[in-house]
Amino acid sequence: MKNIYHSDIYKFEKPVNSYWEDTTKENFNLNKLTKDINSEVAIIGGGYTGLLCAINLIENYNLDVILLEAGKVGWGASSRNGGFCAFPPIKTNFKNLQKIYGKDETKKFFRNSVEGSNYTKSIIQNYNIDCEVTGDCNFILAHHPNKFKQIREQAEIYKSEFSIETEVYSKEEFNNIGHTGTEQYGALSYKPGFAINPLKFVNGIARYALSKKLKIYDHTLVSKIEKNNNSYTLITSEGSVNTKKIVVATNGFYQEGLVPQMNSRILPVISNIIVTRKLSKNEIDLHNFKTYSPIMNTKNLLYYYRKLPDNRILFGTRGDFIGSDQSNFNRSKKMEKFFKNIFPDWSKISIDYSWRGFIAMSQKLTPSIGKIENEEIYYGFGYHGVGVSTAPWTGKQLSKLVFSSNSKDLNISKIYKGLPKKFIFPRLRVFYFRLAVLFYIIKDRLNI
Repeated sequence: MKNIYHSDIYKFEKPVNSYWEDTTKENFNLNKLTKDINSEVAIIGGGYTGLLCAINLIENYNLDVILLEAGKVGWGASSRNGGFCAFPPIKTNFKNLQKIYGKDETKKFFRNSVEGSNYTKSIIQNYNIDCEVTGDCNFILAHHPNKFKQIREQAEIYKSEFSIETEVYSKEEFNNIGHTGTEQYGALSYKPGFAINPLKFVNGIARYALSKKLKIYDHTLVSKIEKNNNSYTLITSEGSVNTKKIVVATNGFYQEGLVPQMNSRILPVISNIIVTRKLSKNEIDLHNFKTYSPIMNTKNLLYYYRKLPDNRILFGTRGDFIGSDQSNFNRSKKMEKFFKNIFPDWSKISIDYSWRGFIAMSQKLTPSIGKIENEEIYYGFGYHGVGVSTAPWTGKQLSKLVFSSNSKDLNISKIYKGLPKKFIFPRLRVFYFRLAVLFYIIKDRLNI
């Protein structure tokens, strides 16, 4: 199985050196799979999607489930993301969705997106997870004066078309409730929305799953799937799982070659995050940074950031194109410049953490949930950077699909359903993305 990026980003044996890992200590003492076992359902991937699919299969359908994770629980994006519970999970706009799928399906898609955000909140409450929930909305920030009209129109359509609670703030109003800075020209807020510690969230889900007797094997990379009449065998380095049904819940860390029908359809895009040292109240006040709600700006290559409970600032944006540790370091230095250009009064503030992970994109520009034709193999991926609200909900939908074996029984917007198209000349996927980034850089410089 050939990976798209440098091997440094696929080091399953150790967690990424992030702020979350440094401040969250939990050891489940799980075992690596070292024998041959059987199950009704085998799930590949121990993040939000895989864990919630497993929990729902056990609780609602009483199925025997095995979960295999290549690293530790939540090793991928589930423990690395910025903790933004936002929506919708798309890299296009609602107008394009309406052109392709129609108004009714688009409205249903947005309803499902809101359901996802609310489902994440219900998991936190029902599983009693302490994951540092902050904020009560999401902000979209106009980074240039000519973007304010755009967000005002977006707020109105969210409200009128999709019944989403929104509010618009002028630059002066947001100065008072949000923050100041060189790229702040007003904002819109929408609900539901909040922020979390993503590692504490995934650990809380895993703790609940283990209490329901889910069998989890970590540091167990599936290298091959073999089909034998009406069952499958998942091959790992020291053991195997014989199963009737498979769920692939690996998102951006999907290993090309594992399921032929899924190959060449996912574009993993690196996203980088930096976190500052703790800021004093006086330092926070230099930019009047009041809100704890997550913020994304209107750039095509957007910046996303938030104030953490201990008064650090988390700042993220597009990562590098290589995936090596060195390219990660180089990108973090550029991001520090971006951050300090926006917040010049923090020019002397040092950066304590930098790390990266994958966002899973596809040609659909929306998530994909479904079943491989003529196989008992199921998938959920392509959250486009909005996994905190989308991945747990996807896991729940997948459980229904696995139980019924029929996608027609899944009552969700058809925008989610089915595989995206394959990339033409898939080895050039990163090159295609480089071209797209160049195009977006030009648009951002022209503020269009």
